[in-house]
Amino acid sequence: METIKTHEKNSMLKELLALIKWSLLRHKSLLPVFTLTQAFLSVAIVYGLALLIPNVDEKTAIYLSSGATALGIIAVGCVLAAQIVSTAKQDGIVSYQRTLPVLRLNILVADFIIWGMASLPGVFMSFLAAYLRFGVKINFSFKGIIILILIQLCMISIGFTLAYWLSPNVVGLATQVIMIGGLLFSPITYPTDRLPSLLVRFFEILPFVPSSNLIRSMFYDQGIVNIYNIIVICFWLVLNMLLSLVSLSRRD
Repeated sequence: METIKTHEKNSMLKELLALIKWSLLRHKSLLPVFTLTQAFLSVAIVYGLALLIPNVDEKTAIYLSSGATALGIIAVGCVLAAQIVSTAKQDGIVSYQRTLPVLRLNILVADFIIWGMASLPGVFMSFLAAYLRFGVKINFSFKGIIILILIQLCMISIGFTLAYWLSPNVVGLATQVIMIGGLLFSPITYPTDRLPSLLVRFFEILPFVPSSNLIRSMFYDQGIVNIYNIIVICFWLVLNMLLSLVSLSRRD
C-alpha cells in the first residue's frame, strides 16, 4: 500500500514538473515583458502622479510607493494574465489542456508558478523606483515576501477566472474596468478617508485595497497587519481557483 502511495506521489510530481516545463516554454517571453510593464507603471505612478501633488509629504510618498507595487501586481495578474490566457483559449490551448490526462489542479499550479516567477522581478523594480524617487525606507522580511506571493496568486487567479469564463471581448472590457477603477477610483494611492464610508466598505470587500493595505503594513511599517485583509485575499484566491478548476474540468 505504501509503495502504491509513493508511486502516485512521484507520478503527480513528475506530472507537475512536466506541466511547469511546458508552461515555461509557452511563456518564456513573459519575464522581460512583465518586468518592463511593471517598471513603466511604477515610474508613471511615483513620478507622474507626484507631479499632480504640490507638496509630497512622507504619508503621500508611502501611499504612492505602495500603490505602485499593488497596481503593478494587479496589472500583471488581472490584466495581462487574463488577456494572454484568453488568447490561448482562442488558439485552442485551453481546450487541449482539458483533454490531457493530468490533474486540473496541477495545470493551475504550474501556471501559477510560472506567472508568479515572471512577475516577481517587476515587483522589486517597483520598490526600486519608489526608493529612487522618494527615498522611503522599505523593509523586506520573510513574512512580507509570503504576503506578496499570496497577493500575486490572488490577482493571477482573478485573471485566469476572467479568461476561462468570459469571451475575449468581455475580457478586454473587464480588465480595463479593473485597471481604470484601481488607478483612478480605488483608495490604493491615497487614504480611504477621502471617500464616503459606504464606498470604502465596498472597496474593502474586493481584494485590491486590502492588497495595498498589506503591502503598506509589511514593507513600509504603516500600521499593524490586519487579519481581515488576509482573509479577503484568501477568500478571493480560493474562490477563483475553484472557478478555474471547474472551467478546466468542463467538456465543451
